[in-house]
Amino acid sequence: MNDKKQNNDDFHSINVEITPTSTDQSRISFINIIKRKKFIWITIGAVVTLIILSISISLPIVMKKKKNVSQITTIATTTETTAAAITTEELSFTSMSNNNYLKWKLNSSTVAWTRTALGIHIDDEKQMIYIAAYGSDRIVGWKFGEKSGEIVAGGNGPGNDLNQLKNPSDITVDKKHDLLIICDQGNERVVQWSLQNQTDPKIIIDKIKCNGVTIDNNGDIYVSEGENHTVIQLKKGEEEATIVAGGNECGYEPNQLNNPTYIFVDEHYSIYVSDHEYGRVTKWIKNAKEGIIVAKEQIPDPYKPPEFYPSGMAVDHFGNVYVSELSNRQIKRWSEGSKEGYTVMEGQYDEPPLYLFNMPGAISLDRDGNLYIIDTQDDRIRKFDVDVN
Repeated sequence: MNDKKQNNDDFHSINVEITPTSTDQSRISFINIIKRKKFIWITIGAVVTLIILSISISLPIVMKKKKNVSQITTIATTTETTAAAITTEELSFTSMSNNNYLKWKLNSSTVAWTRTALGIHIDDEKQMIYIAAYGSDRIVGWKFGEKSGEIVAGGNGPGNDLNQLKNPSDITVDKKHDLLIICDQGNERVVQWSLQNQTDPKIIIDKIKCNGVTIDNNGDIYVSEGENHTVIQLKKGEEEATIVAGGNECGYEPNQLNNPTYIFVDEHYSIYVSDHEYGRVTKWIKNAKEGIIVAKEQIPDPYKPPEFYPSGMAVDHFGNVYVSELSNRQIKRWSEGSKEGYTVMEGQYDEPPLYLFNMPGAISLDRDGNLYIIDTQDDRIRKFDVDVN
């Protein structure tokens, strides 16, 4: 009995410690577990869905941004390229020949006949060629395409009266006031003649051994002179001229000139000056105290006459300098910083079409880039059309 009772007590104690779980309770627990797992999976699914949606929405925006950035970069690059092209065109002066220099067709035409001419000026607006006829003491105007020219200044024999000229060496035009500005070398003066009438010439600068003359966009006049080896500037409305190049005696230092002749002033008011004897060309930036050597002088040869050395100069809108060499029968191009000149044209002794010119003197460019050469040996002015190909 006691053993049986003891066993019952043990069984009872076991039942107390381990209470059997009913079938419903087990089912409920299982369901709860399933619910918890389902909730977790639903939560995970929702999070994943949100992530996918977020990526789906963000990706086009990012791509669009990237595309916009690419477009902006492309626009910026295009703008930069365009700006660079404008800068190149403005400062280097895109060329009519698509290079940074001019080139010309080699079949020339005779546009004027002249004898012993030293200076030439092309008036694009009036389509006129003005020629300083040194040996006949006159200025001749020659209309484009005409077979003959007319006297527009001088022509009354050599002399120092106001209606006379003596060995005029160069000429330019004051377009605003319709005036010819003439270097009257034989009379050592600079004079002006009206293109409207020839009855009222006027002395602008007196007692000057002038060689060349030009005018800038402001109407200021520049004159090269061989006595003091300077270029002077006479500002519009003033009576006294000032030295703007040279003035440090004759020589070959950057701050010196040696009998300067032809001069040119660009749109930035830099002055290009050619020295007669040895063909050096210097560029004097506005207010500079010395020049930049653009075309180096040739080595002087005492056995060769002065006419061997370059005698004409022209400057294109890129700043390239073109120099005519008389006895060499050549036109050379010099660019700033170049170590030697490049021969762009060479006269020939043969018959046409190889014959270009004989002895080139003064040269000039019109606004289209066409080149005009005084052929001193053949007494004519030759025109070479710019080659745009």
